[in-house]
Amino acid sequence: MKCANEPMAMQKALQNYINLIFHYSEPNKLYLMMECEGSLPNVTNVQEIEIKHETVDRQFFTNVLTMYPDHHTISVRVLNRDIPSEFFQIQNIHVKYANGPDCFRNFVGRNMRLGCATSTEQDLIQFLQKWISNEAYHNLESLTMFIMNDINTVLIRQSVEFEEYDPNEPEKRPRDYVLDIPMPINLLNLPRLVGVSVVAELLDYQEIFLLSLCSRRTKCLVEKAKIKVPKLAFLLKQRKGYNELMIGVVFTVWYHDIWLPVTSVMHVDTLTLKETFTVKLGNYCEADANFDVWCDEDGTFLHRMESANEPMAIQKALQDHINSIFHYSETNKLYLSIHCEGSLPNVTNVQEIEIKHTTVDPQFLTDVLTMYPDHHTISLRRVIGDIPNDSLFFQIQNIHVMQTYGSNYIHNFVGRNMRLGSVTYSDQDLIKFLKNWISNEAYHNLETLTMRMMNEINAVLIRQSVEFEEYDPNEPEKRPKEYALDIPYDGSFPTMYPIRDKKFVEIKRITDGKRAFLEVSNRHFNFLVLKN
Repeated sequence: MKCANEPMAMQKALQNYINLIFHYSEPNKLYLMMECEGSLPNVTNVQEIEIKHETVDRQFFTNVLTMYPDHHTISVRVLNRDIPSEFFQIQNIHVKYANGPDCFRNFVGRNMRLGCATSTEQDLIQFLQKWISNEAYHNLESLTMFIMNDINTVLIRQSVEFEEYDPNEPEKRPRDYVLDIPMPINLLNLPRLVGVSVVAELLDYQEIFLLSLCSRRTKCLVEKAKIKVPKLAFLLKQRKGYNELMIGVVFTVWYHDIWLPVTSVMHVDTLTLKETFTVKLGNYCEADANFDVWCDEDGTFLHRMESANEPMAIQKALQDHINSIFHYSETNKLYLSIHCEGSLPNVTNVQEIEIKHTTVDPQFLTDVLTMYPDHHTISLRRVIGDIPNDSLFFQIQNIHVMQTYGSNYIHNFVGRNMRLGSVTYSDQDLIKFLKNWISNEAYHNLETLTMRMMNEINAVLIRQSVEFEEYDPNEPEKRPKEYALDIPYDGSFPTMYPIRDKKFVEIKRITDGKRAFLEVSNRHFNFLVLKN
């Protein structure tokens, strides 16, 4: 929406309206760009704030903390040394690039995380001694820092009394310290129905997947929660010289695929980390794995497994496990990079394939179509070399090629929908196509053929080569108002062709009277068969 009304009133009304329709009363998170001019957003009940600009000045910081007094968590990239005192009272603070010890010296909250910090041994010794004496940091739960300069760790430890870990008495310590738990309860101590309800509220598919790996009981909770996903996708790519299979949930917003990660596995030669985990996938597959966990720049939590087991077995077990926890039996989408070496992913029920590399050779294309016989949609950029006339490629129901050479693409196609970009065809190629459809000699199942031409074509000559009926504005009811084209090509979006237009002429097939609409210009060729 573009609105010229007073911003503060409009923002308040929008929040109230959205709260009403979604029955929402929980706290809100706010992202701010310092470049934004004018008043801060008129949003209430803000508890989490992230300032995304590179630097923050004192006055802007003070304005933010005053405007949103309910804050308990804040994340900033860089702090200037002149920090307002209100900052140190926030309960949870994350600074990606901290300048010095001032960040933690005056902190009275609970959790602080500092990245790229600079601190001396004396700064850290003073912090420890104040906490030990209870002189400060009364509410502190965690302080974690990545320190850019070298520090004398021996000197720091020797400055305070401490007790070393005794492996003969491990019970004197908890096994783990969990930092930032979004759900600080033991699921397995809850009544089963309550535990299932809690799991069902999880919004991160990675959390759901990792929870299912913890034990048989947690996997059972996940399955009982009956969490469903719209569509699963698999992406094979190369990272650090190894093949990595990423698994995610995809859904389309307008014409963009939104990817929400579930897990990924990198197939390595050997496990390098000392701490390995035995991952149980289903009842039969066990594999030792290293886990990498990190936080992306936008704050997204991500993880990756590294496995030295046989890739085909791990991939099959992973798919079965994910299908089980999400009760998934629909078709899958596969993204491929031709750079990846070795076998293609061992994934079943693949119907949509996108080859992301710039060029594809015919042999790789044949291998892909043989490996995934259930294909019905493929999208690729460009094929280098000739595709055999009897290739499985031409039997695919929906084809999108961004750049094509050679006339055999349209002459050998037996599927339903084909979209070709940057294509070169002669007038006679297109006339031959039209005559073959009209006589029912070919293209029996064709629904759409849309092309963007590299060369100029003679639109008048092409139309005059066949019998057609022009649009009569006095009888608009003889045609549908629009023709809807909604094919799941990469980067495509639902297109409505207004065929009650003189640009479209009507053509009929001789044998059965089936109708089609042709739009042809010097650079475009659109052929749309009317569905029954």
